[in-house]
Amino acid sequence: MGEIVGAAVLGHQPTIMLPAEQRVRLGHGRDTTLVAGFDEVRTRLDAAGADTFVIVDTHWFTTFEHVLAGQEHHRGVFTSEEVPRVICDYEYDYAGAPRLAETVHAIAKERGVPTTNVTTTTLPHHYPTLNLVHWLHRDEQVLSIGICQTAAAEDFLELGATLADAVGQSDRRVALLGSGGMSHRFWPLRELADHMAYDPDDVISDAAREADGHVLELWAAGDHAGVIDFYPEFRRHSPEGLFGHYLVPAGAMGGRQWRGRGVQLSEYENSVGTGQVHVWFEAEGKGEAR
Repeated sequence: MGEIVGAAVLGHQPTIMLPAEQRVRLGHGRDTTLVAGFDEVRTRLDAAGADTFVIVDTHWFTTFEHVLAGQEHHRGVFTSEEVPRVICDYEYDYAGAPRLAETVHAIAKERGVPTTNVTTTTLPHHYPTLNLVHWLHRDEQVLSIGICQTAAAEDFLELGATLADAVGQSDRRVALLGSGGMSHRFWPLRELADHMAYDPDDVISDAAREADGHVLELWAAGDHAGVIDFYPEFRRHSPEGLFGHYLVPAGAMGGRQWRGRGVQLSEYENSVGTGQVHVWFEAEGKGEAR
């Protein structure tokens, strides 16, 4: 019987793929804490005995259903269409989680949850998945899931509950990794260069920074019902990927009944206006999947 052994919301900003000296230069003499934070995440993955990553990828937008990258293996060369000068000709090679993807899709079909399981090797990849694989992967299987841009909070929570049942029917020890930021608005092009530092004072607005802080406080207290209730207000600050990278794991961990406390494994930082952070949730505190 499979088990969810932990969950996290993790920043993936493209600058983490740069050499350290370039990251420090962009940060006006200071490196991003996200890189060192990945070591802390890896320690927790080891302690939990994770053998599978489920990554909710906030750059992979779908429209008609939730889509699963159910390939047997992922191998190729990636250049980011957004920032090719940062991520260019990046080679990736890692195992997929095809049996888990099949089970998620089968359970979703029974429940009327719209999903597609893609097994073709021509499915594009995105750097929210690849950056996490770069920093965290050893020999784990990896299943990426897209963000359905027409979904509401309840749809993401429902997908998470479906995922939890699929994990339970598997033989895998799964870590749920939401790859994305918090508030997510960028500075205008002509102002970007003045806001490259990682200091949270450079987040796009006081209101966005305060909203992110409120969510971080709720996570630290294990008040996931409070985060879900705050979601309509948080949407005013454009959380990355409709906040699906949090809501899907939350649904898998019990939704409003989840009491798992969040442990911050990086500082809360700016990335050209957006809020970035690593937060890890232990499996303890799981409620019944909704």
